[in-house]
Amino acid sequence: MCPGWIEEETRTLDLGDKRRSKRFRRILEQFDQVAPSTPAACGEVADLTATYRLFNTPSVNWMAILQPHNQATMERSAKYDVVVLAQDTTVCDLTKPSRQVVGAGPLEDVKKRGFFLHPLYAVTLDGLVLGCVDQLIWTRDSIRQNVGKAQRDREIRTMAFEEKESARWLELMQSGEQIALANPQTHYIGVSDSESDIYELLIQNNDLAENYDFVIRGCQDRRVYLGSAEQPKVLSEAIAEVPFSHEFEVSVSPRKSLISGESRKRRSNRDGRTATISVRAKTVQVHGPQRPGGKVARVELQVVEAVELDPPVGCEPIHWVLFTSLAVTSLAQIELVLSAYCRRWDIEVFFKTLKSGMRIEKLKYQSIDAYLNAVAALMITAFRVEQLKSASRVTPEASCGAIYDATFWQAVMTVVEGGVLHSDTPPTLKDFCRVIAKLGGYVDQHGQGPPGSTTIWRGLLKAHAYHEAYLAIKGLK
Repeated sequence: MCPGWIEEETRTLDLGDKRRSKRFRRILEQFDQVAPSTPAACGEVADLTATYRLFNTPSVNWMAILQPHNQATMERSAKYDVVVLAQDTTVCDLTKPSRQVVGAGPLEDVKKRGFFLHPLYAVTLDGLVLGCVDQLIWTRDSIRQNVGKAQRDREIRTMAFEEKESARWLELMQSGEQIALANPQTHYIGVSDSESDIYELLIQNNDLAENYDFVIRGCQDRRVYLGSAEQPKVLSEAIAEVPFSHEFEVSVSPRKSLISGESRKRRSNRDGRTATISVRAKTVQVHGPQRPGGKVARVELQVVEAVELDPPVGCEPIHWVLFTSLAVTSLAQIELVLSAYCRRWDIEVFFKTLKSGMRIEKLKYQSIDAYLNAVAALMITAFRVEQLKSASRVTPEASCGAIYDATFWQAVMTVVEGGVLHSDTPPTLKDFCRVIAKLGGYVDQHGQGPPGSTTIWRGLLKAHAYHEAYLAIKGLK
């Protein structure tokens, strides 16, 4: 029998044959070890062969693999009053020294090949990871080379919105709204970064479900109207007329630049810290842009500006301009906007777990279809790592038995306690997560923060080895 969490994430799985579904559950159980490669996870040649065979089956695709997880995540989300749906894109570079993955598309140039992953990631306001409720995965057929910026901008302006890659933001916003309609008792807040500062998203505020809202970080100094004014102002001038009304403390996540010598401030290295931000808010009407079909109507939105007025020496100050459909007339309402936006970082951590822990850019599949099937399975495994980490922080005193089967925690505790299980009572999530993390190199000392994803996934590799040995010794395997 496979672990309970796998049953939950595959309850509605349909791969066209019961034997395929059974094999996939076995694959998930093996991938849960967070091994450095598919062969290392499978171990036996027969299991490895069966894994490659399943992922190369033409009738098996990543959408069918992830559908049960999406459904399970949506059902989990319905248990909470407020759920953040964060969306973002990560570029997955599959470029190889010699033979390339068949079907991988060009990235920023034709020499680099890979695919794009864009999940809709559900997290509670206090940080409990629920999983992916939807996702888009695509490859490019081709890219235009040797085209100047002016010409490229002209082409983009005349292109229908649904033909642009940026339409993905609207597609998953609408997906989030459909989930909200299906679960009217839960308030969903869609959150996305500045790449989604697109008018086609902002204008959705004119017709949103009652229990769906959005928070979008702005990157354009748009023209806006204040009150009954007939002449617009640029947003930066309009918001500057409003005094700062509140102060909040927010956690600033650490960031590592993707390229050496990164000069763009919002992509450069920074250390994690706690920042004090001053906040002001204003309702505005955003000026409608010109589109191929004509000028678009205005849309009324709330704008929240958060500024770090006194940053530490050498630190780039925090400056967020957030467009939102949420009300901002009270302190609690503004705090909700900021709290929701701060949860956006969780999807970045999910990407790191996928790339560094699951090593999704280093797999050895020859075709893009098989590759994406493996990535879909590893997305479920990555969710599992983030679930353990976040649950240990949000509900630290809960029993680890709520997440892990009895034989698993018993095996780990037997080893770390010197070969004898000292208690039949499951440890708390906080304590068990630290045990796992210490197996992965976490140093549990005074003043040390809670374990992160890296030490947890490293520890899980050892923990699963202990579990396998425990089952064999007990005659349960």
